[in-house]
Amino acid sequence: MWSTLKQHFRRIPFFSLDKRQWMKQIIRQEVDKGRSIIMFYVDIVKLTEVENRYGDVIAKRVLQQFERIMPPVSRQVFEMRGKILAIQKLWGDDFAIYVSFKGSLNEEDCRMLSIHFQEQAEKQLNRHVGFVNREALRVHIGYADIPGEDIVKEMYTSVKRAVHMAKYGVTSETYTNVTQFHKLLSEENVSMRFMPIIHLPDGETLGWEALARGPVDSLFESPAMLFKYAEETDSVFRLEHICRKRAMDQLRYLKPSQKLFINLDPRAIDDPYLLRGEVFSQIEQFGLNPHNIVLEITERHAISNYAVFRKIIEEYRKKGYLIAVDDAGAGYSSLESITEIYPDFIKLDMSLIRNVDVDPIKQALLETFVQFANKVGCKIIAEGIETQRELETLMEVGVAYGQGYYLGRPDKGMTHVRGEALNFLRFMQEKRTSGRDEPLLFTPAMSEILVKTICVDKQERVRRVHEIFEQNQRIESVVVLEKGKPIGLVMRFQLYQILGGQYGIALYYERPVSQVMNANPLTVDRDDKLDEVARQAMARDSHHLYDVVIITGEEKEYLGIVTVQSLLDKMASIKLEMASSANPLTGLPGNIQIERELNKRIKQKESQVVIYCDLDRFKWFNDRYGFEVGDQIIVRTANLLKEAVRCYGSATDFVGHIGGDDFIVITQESCAAELVSFLINAFSPYYIDIYEKRRMGDGSVLSMSMAGVRLTPGRYANVEAIAERAAFVKKLAKELPGTIFLDEWDCAADDVHTASQG
Repeated sequence: MWSTLKQHFRRIPFFSLDKRQWMKQIIRQEVDKGRSIIMFYVDIVKLTEVENRYGDVIAKRVLQQFERIMPPVSRQVFEMRGKILAIQKLWGDDFAIYVSFKGSLNEEDCRMLSIHFQEQAEKQLNRHVGFVNREALRVHIGYADIPGEDIVKEMYTSVKRAVHMAKYGVTSETYTNVTQFHKLLSEENVSMRFMPIIHLPDGETLGWEALARGPVDSLFESPAMLFKYAEETDSVFRLEHICRKRAMDQLRYLKPSQKLFINLDPRAIDDPYLLRGEVFSQIEQFGLNPHNIVLEITERHAISNYAVFRKIIEEYRKKGYLIAVDDAGAGYSSLESITEIYPDFIKLDMSLIRNVDVDPIKQALLETFVQFANKVGCKIIAEGIETQRELETLMEVGVAYGQGYYLGRPDKGMTHVRGEALNFLRFMQEKRTSGRDEPLLFTPAMSEILVKTICVDKQERVRRVHEIFEQNQRIESVVVLEKGKPIGLVMRFQLYQILGGQYGIALYYERPVSQVMNANPLTVDRDDKLDEVARQAMARDSHHLYDVVIITGEEKEYLGIVTVQSLLDKMASIKLEMASSANPLTGLPGNIQIERELNKRIKQKESQVVIYCDLDRFKWFNDRYGFEVGDQIIVRTANLLKEAVRCYGSATDFVGHIGGDDFIVITQESCAAELVSFLINAFSPYYIDIYEKRRMGDGSVLSMSMAGVRLTPGRYANVEAIAERAAFVKKLAKELPGTIFLDEWDCAADDVHTASQG
């Protein structure tokens, strides 16, 4: 009987790996006939465990039985619909069954055939192999199609794909998902969303990060699931390759000053499409160059071989691409990656950004990153900005670029910053340009610290400038003038560098100084503020970082110079003075700064309101509950006033701490009503946890009396006059119950605004 069966199934050939060319011909013939070729992969589950438990002899017996049942079971299952071309023994207990079907076969058909084969194979195998006290043997099965475009390659990739499917179990949900994922890859059914990356100081769009999305309303719409299954099926490179091609389609919408950020997984970094493909002609077609593309090296996976990795990165750099380290602070080796790659951008992971406004540890870490980036010449991008307070804090520590839902969500097109965020960024920009972003800092004009240096006409010979430096060892700079106005600058070390070359003297010594001068020196007005000039000076490129700053007058005539050292020394002394005069408990400006501020406001032309704030019954609370509670009340009052100014004031508003429980707010007349209304309504809830549980039988609660003085042009000659008027109004205010604001204009009419403190 067995010999009859062998004759019956002899036409189903077994073949090994060395007969792939023969199989290629068979498959090609079937494809040319318009038939579909499906490869079914099968193996025995945990055959190694059988060998370990029962020995090599029993394991071989199981494998022999499996080989014997393969042809009859294959014929029984597959020849109902198609034709068996061959059964290939891959290795050990792994087999590939090649079946040809008339027309196309959908996923459900393949799945049902697989389930049928699995049931029959397990039934036959367990019938012929029995073990004592052991569960039945099981069979894995998976499948993949062979389109017939590159058959030898497809024979390899189909096995790889089917193995991944088989390990999940043909009836499992994961098996179905893997099948759908492979279909997605074959159809390249991936779309891209673009998330704006914003230059925070001005709200301009630096570029967009390309983010992958699967089909809408599918499991793979989420990028997390998309790349999870790519890793499960070892298809990361293929998926990323599709994503990169999709992203490049948007280059036509990019301006020469903007950039497209594309993700690169370290495990799939060597992409011929980017290194040797037609992408360069595509880039040139839209008037761009590789500098418009930033390759983000994700930090989610460890880099196993930095020597090879660095070599590939250098290939990208030679082509002109820029490099970013993504997810810095959340990966396996952020610092090592940064030191090995020397990136153009460092993208900080959202875990460092979340709640950064209330986390001093994160703020300190961000400041360190910013300082490091400034020293090595790369740029910081903060990811995952979701609130205004996070954005404000990032700007305060010096982060220049950001992205996140607050700034703009990923979208199909090249979207820009959201309206709400843009308004806030403009507000911060106005605050900086008005010189009020750091109200505690009193900065003198440049005319107060300038010095003189030697000047020459633009036609003066280089020889003469060299002689000036040789004869005046203390002079480090010479200013070049034309009709009394500065047009250039020659620094000693730069001139010596030029003349010190092999042909320097021969080439330049007798030429006009205009040919070797810096024709674009930093020139500022004598009335410009020191802190803004210092910021501009330190923003120059490294070659000119320590060049002197030229000071000019109203007609742009030369007045003098300021060295970078004198700028920084003066800034340091001002900040030291600020720290010594600021209130140590609240950090707000103290009396010296308050007096300066009031003197400055007296000279201004616009109408303002000075609000003197005094806490009622503070001494009673402080004496009864101790200094710790008293200090808590003072700090909270300072925070309340700052919040009021931030939400309802203007960019030029000022908050100071006179001392004890006395504060001062200076605001624009147009902002005063809303600001005061907020303070009256918010005061009681702001302290509820402090005084509510300490309320005494007499109903004592904390309140605040506010006295408003109108600072109109020419009304007050000095600070003493303002203080005297404020003291009078405040005395009247304190005679009234509750949190109250008494405007000096209302004193005569006895018109006051109060709020119940019940």
